[in-house]
Amino acid sequence: MIRVETYTEGKVRERNEDRFAYAGDAFVIVDGATDTSGRIYDGKTGGEIVAELVCKECLVAGLDGAELARYLNGKVREKYVECGILGDIGDARYRFTCGFVQVRVVGDRVIVTSVGDLGFRVNGRELHMDVKQVDIENADRRAECIARSGDVATCTESIRPYILGRFAYQNISRVSLGYGVVDGTETPDEYVKTFGYPLSDIRTIELFTDGYLLVPEAVSIDAWERAHGRVEAEDPDKWKVYRSTKSKDDRTVSIIRFV
Repeated sequence: MIRVETYTEGKVRERNEDRFAYAGDAFVIVDGATDTSGRIYDGKTGGEIVAELVCKECLVAGLDGAELARYLNGKVREKYVECGILGDIGDARYRFTCGFVQVRVVGDRVIVTSVGDLGFRVNGRELHMDVKQVDIENADRRAECIARSGDVATCTESIRPYILGRFAYQNISRVSLGYGVVDGTETPDEYVKTFGYPLSDIRTIELFTDGYLLVPEAVSIDAWERAHGRVEAEDPDKWKVYRSTKSKDDRTVSIIRFV
């Protein structure tokens, strides 16, 4: 028997680009990122569109690892054609982009596929997080600026050229600032992480997006939200202890309990 608990909240409630879904023996959490064009498609941002698409396709694909990433990129590319923007995506700034973690029960095994900077934790102990080096450097630039000036808004805006510059490293392999996403192009295999576990060894798997900057000790939604509350109390603008490129982000956590 499997039980699922989840909580999600957008930094702007009506524009939450995180998604979680499950069906049968497949579970997926997705963190969508809006393209910088500012376009809206039938009332949705690119981040919302790609998050919903990847959620839906993971649940029906029956795939794992690099094969899954290739399948998802193909589906995103089809979406570009549908939206009439295939000619724009040579520039990474205009792509619909997301990271995801999929959990799939396959016979007596549990297979986890991860792309991007989401995280997961197995049995409350084994933690996997993949923070982008380019984001670490940009968060440090922002923090240093705020420490000097005290002006959060200006310093956040001041790193915008660097935020746009990171697209030069998107799905580029073998470079120190490179990182992987699903964006309708090709995700290098080095950015697709796959993990396998005996089903009999698994009690819980927690999936979470990068809106959670502190991982709690306990395995519960309340514990995750208390950890988030602590971050908000100690460092609301995310430049002291919990450094980020922005003050707020969408956050989602899902707990899969194997009982």
